[in-house]
Amino acid sequence: MAEISGLHALLTAFPPPVLSKAPLMASIFPGRRTAISIPSERPAASGPPCLVIISGDDMGRRYELGTSEVSIGRADTCTICVATDQVSRKHCTVQGVLGRYFIVDNRSTNGTFVNEQKVERAKLVDGDQIRVGKTVLKYTESHVEQRYFEHVFNLASMDALTGAFNKRYFDETFAKETAKAQQTATPLSLVLFDIDFFKKINDAHGHPAGDAVLKNVATVLLAQLRDGDALFRVGGEEFALVLAATPLASAIHAAEAVRALVADLVTDFMGTRISATLSLGVAELGPTEQASALYQRADELLYMAKRSGRNRVASASAF
Repeated sequence: MAEISGLHALLTAFPPPVLSKAPLMASIFPGRRTAISIPSERPAASGPPCLVIISGDDMGRRYELGTSEVSIGRADTCTICVATDQVSRKHCTVQGVLGRYFIVDNRSTNGTFVNEQKVERAKLVDGDQIRVGKTVLKYTESHVEQRYFEHVFNLASMDALTGAFNKRYFDETFAKETAKAQQTATPLSLVLFDIDFFKKINDAHGHPAGDAVLKNVATVLLAQLRDGDALFRVGGEEFALVLAATPLASAIHAAEAVRALVADLVTDFMGTRISATLSLGVAELGPTEQASALYQRADELLYMAKRSGRNRVASASAF
């Protein structure tokens, strides 16, 4: 338990800065925050209000609404980024007023529509559909609907075995998050790691045992993440840990804590105790670096760690 608390302390020692609260809350780790409770006309039994994408990229993804303004547009800095030329850079906003929510068009080129009616400003009612370009979002206060849409999103974005995000979702979101970090001059670090000699675990104990090790490692690490960080399974036994608002030195410390935590972890599979270690590569995003280049640098460092003996962290100076 000492290692777990140590990792949590390292991660939480560098909380994402509140530069723009709404975009941060809707980062690549959606659904992990609690809506702020404010006086409302809504019935006590209704759910916290949210917007859910029901048509377009990221279908099923939901954005909880609180007191902060939610921006929708083409710009990477928007809370909900709709990357198409049919949508203006700052297309519209959702604003909370005394517990109710209003959609406000920001003089967009192609207009904002609620239930297919073009609006400049409109009060949102449970079930309303908002269209910007070809993307449609639904405003809902229903617990049942929110659970359903969350289930849809999880099916599309989560790895069923480990509970981490999957490779498809990593490919969809990583470039957006690196662009957002650069635009806000916020550090972002990437840790790539995989389980050493994983094939030997499968060969010696069977694939179900290997699956148990994967699940155990991911479960322990997911419990330590801050809001805004994310763990992805990007290969068979390979994972990517995206650390928001974290410079290289802090990411190296966190990676070392991850390594030590897993080195002390034991997976009990049908009475057989299985240990594993990790090799990790750590890199920080450069000011003008592409997401693919950052991934390649971290991947090269991961293999450097393997060539150097495994069960270790490899890193390079800031870009």
